[in-house]
Amino acid sequence: MSSSPPLDIVTPPSKTISRRASLAAFSGSAIEYYDLVAYGTAAALVFGDLFFRDVSTHVALLLSFATFAAGYVARPLGGLLFGYIGDKYGRRTAVLLTISVMGTATVCIGLLPTYESIGSFAPVLLVVLRVLQGLAVGGELGGAVLISVEHAPKNKRGFYGSFSTAGAQGGTLLATIVFAIVTLMPDDRFSSWGWRIPFLLSAVIVLVGMLIRRGLDETPDFKQSQADRATASASASAVKHNPIRDALSKHPMTILGITFIMAGMMSIWYVITVYSLSYAVNQSGIPRTSMLWVVSAATLVVVLMNPVWGALSDRVGRSRLIVFGLLSEAVLLFFYFAMLGVGNLALVFVSLILVAGLGHAVVNGIFPAFVVESLPAAVRYTAGSFGMQLAALVAGFAPLVATALEPTAGGVWTVSALCLALCTLGAFSAIYIVKIHAPRQNSAITETTQPSSKETSSIK
Repeated sequence: MSSSPPLDIVTPPSKTISRRASLAAFSGSAIEYYDLVAYGTAAALVFGDLFFRDVSTHVALLLSFATFAAGYVARPLGGLLFGYIGDKYGRRTAVLLTISVMGTATVCIGLLPTYESIGSFAPVLLVVLRVLQGLAVGGELGGAVLISVEHAPKNKRGFYGSFSTAGAQGGTLLATIVFAIVTLMPDDRFSSWGWRIPFLLSAVIVLVGMLIRRGLDETPDFKQSQADRATASASASAVKHNPIRDALSKHPMTILGITFIMAGMMSIWYVITVYSLSYAVNQSGIPRTSMLWVVSAATLVVVLMNPVWGALSDRVGRSRLIVFGLLSEAVLLFFYFAMLGVGNLALVFVSLILVAGLGHAVVNGIFPAFVVESLPAAVRYTAGSFGMQLAALVAGFAPLVATALEPTAGGVWTVSALCLALCTLGAFSAIYIVKIHAPRQNSAITETTQPSSKETSSIK
């Protein structure tokens, strides 16, 4: 038996600690996703012209979105790499590394010469920096989720955990607003140097994020897991802890379920925030700056609604709300594209607000606590991050797939149907994980103790 007291009887985190952890998670996620969305927005608006020449406009846009998707190929690897560090050496160490790698790559993109200056080396370097971004983001989301939820009281995990993903949307909002401002510049100035401003601003906000995270202590769950491992390692028959091996061998179905839950939600988000920018401008005739402000408003709704849905999940349970959110988001996506077809900016605004607030924000606000309660602490960072980033790998190709399907007979309706299928699969997975694969003890490395009804009721 462990010589450390069970986590359930350890003094609960104070409100001050919980709030500070939520702030650290929010700010770090905001920085990481500011960098990510800055890239995605630039890919939609200017990268095709700046880094790909001698091809048609449509092919250049496809290639630009392909570089955006390249970062997603690296994200599962980043999830495993930083997950290993986070489960083995600490959440704090991992999240400090992710933010520094991401910030460096983003600033370098802002300094990158274009095709006109260095020819074919320009897109090659762009892809390399995009892959580094992908590795960092692969470990960031899982780390932010854990430092917010593991520092929270058990009866408020949904509320405090929601700030980690609200930070991601906060970064999305900030990047979109910055781009909306710089696109007010004359087109020639924006294309020559104005697009670089959002990337270079990343240097300042990364420094702020580093300062906030450096003062954060390790989470109670990780400390308990370390104590349990120390006790277990004293046994001659103990197997050396390897988070990657243990996560993949002991929790494959939970990882797969997390992937399915997140794939639909993330795919729809990148369809509406990345792909629909070019679609609205090119097909619906909506001004570029106006569309950026519409996306900014929808993103702000997600930031504000995240804690609302997170707090509600602490009262009524998580999986049923996740099912509601996934299906609502998928159905409302059809309405959004219908309004884009009409071309009325007010109707586009209303439809996107509904997708964001009654669909995306539901799942976005709840899944941090859901993931934590679906996995034991010893492999939570690795397994949770890997599942999330496998989903991100699927979602990262959504703008590319949508652009490729646009000229076909089904067009955007085929895109919406694919998103509905993914969300339906995710809804079934949310229920399946809860009923079959919930961990027997969330806080320990062992899984031999049956959970109390209080421990598991919140995710049912």
